[in-house]
Amino acid sequence: MVNSPAATHATAPRARTETAAGAHGQARVTAAAVALLASAALLLLASLTKSWFTADHGDGGVGLLGLESCRGAICRSVTWFDVRRVPPQIPIFATSALIACLVFAAFVVHAGVMLLQHRADRVKLGWISQLLGLAALGVCAFVFSLSVGDWSRGLALGWSAFVGIGALVATALVSVVLVRPLTKT
Repeated sequence: MVNSPAATHATAPRARTETAAGAHGQARVTAAAVALLASAALLLLASLTKSWFTADHGDGGVGLLGLESCRGAICRSVTWFDVRRVPPQIPIFATSALIACLVFAAFVVHAGVMLLQHRADRVKLGWISQLLGLAALGVCAFVFSLSVGDWSRGLALGWSAFVGIGALVATALVSVVLVRPLTKT
């Protein structure tokens, strides 16, 4: 009596519930993917700008790529390797943070794309966790090295530092709360 109207009526609510659960699960996967891609974009933006620290009068900035000084409408940028009389730890921390952030962002983009393609099993969550640690260490070392000592005079924390650190924290939260349960199937 599987084809009877009573049997069909009894299984219909279960089918609707499973479909709703599947749609909810798919929405969660899409939300995780979009959140990862957005945080990777923000991290790339922060990594490539020279606004981690800004000068007092708005005439320049400091970032992972180097320094920028502006006089009026004319700005001049130099990399950390072209700056003279800079403490050696600053270019080391800046370069380490830049490389770690770029590689981390690449893995986060990969994870977002894999989630959008319904291939959560291909997400490299272990690599993402390790690179997150390296990127966070590099960023914190860079920010701390410019926050103390003679180089900190006349500098204020800029928007790129907040965006970069916020992107790292957001990626960590999304990875733990949304992505990890999807990869444990």
